[in-house]
Amino acid sequence: MSHILAFLKPSHPRFWLFAPFIILAFLTLTYLAIWQFLIGQIRNGMADNGVTWQEIHASGFPARLTLDLQKPSWQGEGISWQSDDMSVTLMPFNQEHAIVDFTAPHNIVYGEQAFQLAHKGHMASLVADFSGLVRSSMDIQMPRLSGQIGDQSANVTAANIDLQMRRQATDTARYDVSVTTQDLIYNDHQTIGRLTAMFDVALNLLTASHIDELIGERIFIDKLNLTRQKLTLAGRGTLVLAANGFVEGKLDLNFINLNAFVDALEEFGLSKPRDRKKILFLGGLGTALAGSTQDRINLPLHFRKGRTYFGDIKLASAPRWRP
Repeated sequence: MSHILAFLKPSHPRFWLFAPFIILAFLTLTYLAIWQFLIGQIRNGMADNGVTWQEIHASGFPARLTLDLQKPSWQGEGISWQSDDMSVTLMPFNQEHAIVDFTAPHNIVYGEQAFQLAHKGHMASLVADFSGLVRSSMDIQMPRLSGQIGDQSANVTAANIDLQMRRQATDTARYDVSVTTQDLIYNDHQTIGRLTAMFDVALNLLTASHIDELIGERIFIDKLNLTRQKLTLAGRGTLVLAANGFVEGKLDLNFINLNAFVDALEEFGLSKPRDRKKILFLGGLGTALAGSTQDRINLPLHFRKGRTYFGDIKLASAPRWRP
């Protein structure tokens, strides 16, 4: 022991030969301890936010912090999520930015309705600070959402979905959301087409622990663009999650090709063939009063008291937001 202590003295002739290796070993052990501490902090942070798992493994030393979760899940009141596998990766000294990779389908229970979101790849980039989420970017390849809506089965597929979220500078409780989808198809044969939209939503839509906390939330639609075969549609408006379980509000629509618009309404069961003449007449009257071209129509779409109205024409039931 005395020989080792003598060797570690700077006055020893061979000390400076091995000093760099000693210092490097010390720094490596120190960094490993910090790395392990940060891994524990990340794991505790996920647990504090309600995320559970069956197994968890850490990897990536020394360049990154990666946690691989087996059977991750999250449970709220009225909503739950579960998957078979996911990974969370951060840089050791930039824990504000995380990359999340979901390799398995998502299983979601909302109210009493169960849904599955399958995909060919789902990556998310999240940036947060002490106040919460600052911004996020999400890309889902070949998504397929399937489940039950009421007593009817529903399937929605797309080539991809790009989702962007950014916290507003003037109101940290609200976010600007941008969504772009390609080749959106409903129930395997009803083509919706390309959809782009920009929303102003409350963070509460994502963080509410109980479905009743969403009652009265407003969704401001700043831009809605839909391209479907011969139909081109643009719109904006405000939607409210009403206490009766239906969406209420108004969308101001501007679209080209009224006949294609009516075809879409009938295909998705929002109107009956008997309503076609009334809608075409209303569209033509609106065009004449607005001084627009014959094929460009400006008319409102209303949702009130559980019904959908195109102008003053009563169509089908309004969309439900609550099972």
